[in-house]
Amino acid sequence: MSTNVDIRPYGVVSARLCAMSVVDLRAETRAYGRARLRDLALDAARDVVLDRGWGAVRMGAIATEVGISRQSLHAEFGTKDDLGNALVMRETAEFFEGMRVLLAEHPGDLAAGVAAAAQYMLVVAHDNPLLQTILTLTPANGGDVSLLSLLTIRGEPLIGHAVEVLGEWVGEQWPSANPEDVRLMVESVVRLGLSHILTPTRDARDVAGDLALLACRCLRLPDPD
Repeated sequence: MSTNVDIRPYGVVSARLCAMSVVDLRAETRAYGRARLRDLALDAARDVVLDRGWGAVRMGAIATEVGISRQSLHAEFGTKDDLGNALVMRETAEFFEGMRVLLAEHPGDLAAGVAAAAQYMLVVAHDNPLLQTILTLTPANGGDVSLLSLLTIRGEPLIGHAVEVLGEWVGEQWPSANPEDVRLMVESVVRLGLSHILTPTRDARDVAGDLALLACRCLRLPDPD
């Protein structure tokens, strides 16, 4: 009796799997290369902002710094304003992650969660050199307002991200709360918090306490101790 086994189907499947793996690997490599390129461009732009302000950033100079053409840089980011928006969003991404972690550490305690997240945001923003450069390097002392507007009049992406993080936590912890009350509370806390970041006039702990009180009253919960 012959014991030969036709392995051709297995060979075909194996070849296809190998081909798919190569395609996937190439796609991953391209994705990594693109992400690395974005980081290098944002790093270069950040260095210029810290040194000379946003007004000194030139797309051509950034492209040369990272070793690509200006056209390639525009294809990746769009306009200079788009580059600035990407820079601000990357810089603040770690803030939102920290905010998410702190909220998770206070399940069922609205006041403590809001106070911890708010104080963290205020302190970290104050200590961040890029944000401080954006907030302080104005036309009067050699800067411009184009990047500042990404935190103010064009700050929708930043506000939206903060609203999403806080709103998700509140929705998980108090699912029966009135949705309109939650919306009002979340937007008020976020927008007032951003206002205090832009114009800090009080101690971060005091501001965080006020925002916690506001949150509790919006959701008709007892005032914090």
